[in-house]
Amino acid sequence: MADFSHFGGYSAEWVEFSKQLSLPPRPNFTANLDMKAIRQTINSQRFLARNEELKEMVNHGVRCETIMVVTSDYLEIPVRLYTPPKRRNTPSVLLYFYGGGFFSGSLSVDDAACINLARNCGLVVVSVGYRLTPEWKAPTQFQDAWDARCWVLQNPEALGISPPFNLYVMGISAGACLAASIVIRERMLGEAVIKGQSLCVPWLCLPEKFPIEEILPEKASPTQCRDAALLPYSWVAKYADMLDTPESHRDSPVINPLLFDEQVVTSLPPSHIMVCGDDPLRDHGMLMKEKLDRLR
Repeated sequence: MADFSHFGGYSAEWVEFSKQLSLPPRPNFTANLDMKAIRQTINSQRFLARNEELKEMVNHGVRCETIMVVTSDYLEIPVRLYTPPKRRNTPSVLLYFYGGGFFSGSLSVDDAACINLARNCGLVVVSVGYRLTPEWKAPTQFQDAWDARCWVLQNPEALGISPPFNLYVMGISAGACLAASIVIRERMLGEAVIKGQSLCVPWLCLPEKFPIEEILPEKASPTQCRDAALLPYSWVAKYADMLDTPESHRDSPVINPLLFDEQVVTSLPPSHIMVCGDDPLRDHGMLMKEKLDRLR
């Protein structure tokens, strides 16, 4: 049985940093509050951070454009294109999914991150404005992610590139779940288009589906980090409740990419996984890393 509990707790660097920067107040999900107001509060805090980053990025040279993409249910979602001033020799596209528990976040709050990725890596970044809870239930978000992948593959001219090109995916937290989901989904279909994935502090399965039996009792991150400062487990549970995944999809590896069948998906692209030690989602990433190691 695995034990990743030694990654828990706070580093001296974080303790010193947190003394200088007070953490934003946590929304009280147990109260009868307006969820849209909570989303606005969370996004406002993220906008402030974004604006500070953008102040230091004058003359970045990245061209930003927002367009609408038709989804498989004949609605539209926005995607934002970030075109770097200098590109790689081989055209490369990064499909990017922001985080926020499937509930908050937006294209604009991650502008600085996407500009940096485009400028520093020479990638055309496509940030996907997938639909959010509680207005939209699962599997809508996952289908939006897949539709965005298909749109990129079918419309390279909209990105200013010509085939062949390399496609990569990246996501933060819940966005990492969407990124991992489309990698698993295409592999289940016998395709291997995506060349690499970056999963940052990833959510990789519904809380009830987390394979806690693979970890020593009381050592699993949902238990050890249930009162984490930035993302307590109560938030994870609330986000999952708002996702309201139908019973017909609750066991699907598309919704739970951590649980992919290693007899069906026998290879995955080069992968980068970043976890936070004091995070109830930490062991999602650690267990995914172990599965990836077994596929080598």
